[in-house]
Amino acid sequence: MTTVALNAQKASLVSHTVSQGQTLYSISKLYNTTVDEIIKLNPDSASKLSIGQKLIIPKNSAKTEQNRKTHTIQSGETLYRLSKMYDVTTDELCAANPGLSINNFRTGEVIVIPTKDNKTNTDITLTSPQTKREKRVTIVGTHKVKRKENIESICGMYNITPEDLFKANPSLKEKKLKRKMELYIPAPSVKEETVAKEENPKEQTAEIGKSISKGINDDKVLNVAVVLSFLLDSYAPKEQSRMVEYYQGFLMAVEQLKREGYSFVINTYDAGQKDKSLDSLLSSSAFDNVEMIIGASYPKHNKQLAQFAKEREIPLVIPFSSKKDEAIDNPTVYIANGIQSFILPQISSRFVKTFPNANVLFVKDTVESNKMEFVKSLTAELDKNSIPYTTLPMEKISNGDSVLNTLSNVHREDKEIIVIPTSSSATTLSTLLPSLLHARSIDSLNVANFKLFGYPEWQIHAKNTRELMYEVDTYFYATFYSHYALPRVAEFQEDFIKWYNRSIQNIYPRYGMLGYDTGYFFLLAASLYGNQMHEKINQTPFNPVQSDFKLERISEKDGFINKKFFFIHFCPEYYIDKMDFEQDRFQEGYQETIL
Repeated sequence: MTTVALNAQKASLVSHTVSQGQTLYSISKLYNTTVDEIIKLNPDSASKLSIGQKLIIPKNSAKTEQNRKTHTIQSGETLYRLSKMYDVTTDELCAANPGLSINNFRTGEVIVIPTKDNKTNTDITLTSPQTKREKRVTIVGTHKVKRKENIESICGMYNITPEDLFKANPSLKEKKLKRKMELYIPAPSVKEETVAKEENPKEQTAEIGKSISKGINDDKVLNVAVVLSFLLDSYAPKEQSRMVEYYQGFLMAVEQLKREGYSFVINTYDAGQKDKSLDSLLSSSAFDNVEMIIGASYPKHNKQLAQFAKEREIPLVIPFSSKKDEAIDNPTVYIANGIQSFILPQISSRFVKTFPNANVLFVKDTVESNKMEFVKSLTAELDKNSIPYTTLPMEKISNGDSVLNTLSNVHREDKEIIVIPTSSSATTLSTLLPSLLHARSIDSLNVANFKLFGYPEWQIHAKNTRELMYEVDTYFYATFYSHYALPRVAEFQEDFIKWYNRSIQNIYPRYGMLGYDTGYFFLLAASLYGNQMHEKINQTPFNPVQSDFKLERISEKDGFINKKFFFIHFCPEYYIDKMDFEQDRFQEGYQETIL
């Protein structure tokens, strides 16, 4: 039995019963404490958290802001009713209480009420990164112990030391390693040494952290150029705000890597408007020692950077482009954004594996059908696998009274109907959802066994329609995904507010998250693998906030494109399943659960 010594603050301890969907992170936020403090009092919780488990929680009132308001949930109260009571939105309530949702309302639970005083402003400023932050163990993934594995073999698999593993899993020192035990995998620790920096007073330069003997060249610091169109000489608030937010997220990634022991010289340049040439910049002495480039925003700039990177044989990461042009005949280029023409065949193949007994019903929207490329790709895969499909006009399924008859007419025994609209618009989705829900509610014979399948844009529309999406059993594919209640996303948004005193913009993709993901992944890959980066890029240990990476060459002489995608499932049980089909990075598929 584990004994925990309690200090004089015992009176501030409370008991918490774990409910479905809760994590150590979400529980820590409910009580204004930290995950480490919870683990200290409950060592077993580091390796296992189960429904009904009792935890001793330090209710850290000393750290609570004076203007923070809390509420104890009463019997019969709902999320919506509380939002009206306190004049806040349901999204704001959930964001302030990670893990909270419409189906996870427990009588007696204490939740935080966001107030007008502590809402952040939306002004966009380029703020210098914080340099004094507490050192913590960085978790990059999980590992489920397999038969015959031991501490040494697991550490060798992830290039970490036993000390690293014990820091991430404190209870492991007191427990025997067992099969199926789930362990946190930390980032590898690296020793640091100082190297003199180069200065370039003619350009805007941001140097982050100290240099270490680790990187593309083993004898000096990794020198990175970030080239983005901040448009400092013009007025374009929409474009400027996105580039600034991307760069802010990027700086957070650099700071995180610095805490893990990596260091870089980051030189940042304004590429200017889309017609501006980068010739003078690329020919200057500032680029003589550049070993990696991240940018840019416009096609002309991408083309010039790609040519420069090819001549110097250095990696170029293009974060925003969805075209393959710069990667053709250029083996040094990485297109970080997904390209539909390459991903759609893989999505179609995965659809057939996920729904082998499907009977597909395409619903053609006569107003807008903007997803015919996907429909064409999917029907080819359906034909190849002898899976039946039918196409009907929207009018046949948009009327609540006739929709059941329509579904019954296409019904086949031992097949489940997968309804797929040919448009990703909000209007199409808001028309289909109520009609399908009505059909399910009056289907006493259960002949309309169906699911709804759709498109990445639905994560934008889900803010207004997510309750219906749960009820209808909705899937959609996506090349990036974030949700405010996912612990990883909630932690990032909280850190972003601490850094920049404002919330991340509510657009998709979230540019701050994109900046963090691309910055962390590619800088870490270059630091870990050096001149073997191209061969080992997909081995990079990485836990994404929004965008993950599966990078493949178009051909032997071409660069890399990102072929990563997910299926997102809004389950009728009111949880979200993020279906990650790649298991080469971590031993288990990646799933986030929200209740």
